[in-house]
Amino acid sequence: MTYDPARGKRIREAISRGKIRKVHALAAELNVSVAAVSRWQNGGHTSLESACALARLLDVSLDWLLLGRGTMDGHRNSAISATELLWVMALRGRSAAAQSNLIGLLESIPPEHALR
Repeated sequence: MTYDPARGKRIREAISRGKIRKVHALAAELNVSVAAVSRWQNGGHTSLESACALARLLDVSLDWLLLGRGTMDGHRNSAISATELLWVMALRGRSAAAQSNLIGLLESIPPEHALR
């Protein structure tokens, strides 16, 4: 990934809020050099593999860390509830026509938070 000072700032923020705040400890945990972590903090090159490991270790959203999209903890809000999973499984058990009808019905219902 190319030089991106904004990404470096997000990495510094994630490190400051993480469980591992010492650069040496973070580098050791990720099996990279201290210089690599320093480079990332300054917006320098990072591999996708290293970025994924960093996001996982610091428990932050990869989208936020790399691209600035969403929030730092956006990955935590995407869990599907047990009820939602039951509905998904029920939908999968229906024919393609029934699935299309049910999805059409759901899409026709305005969200509760929509402006009225």
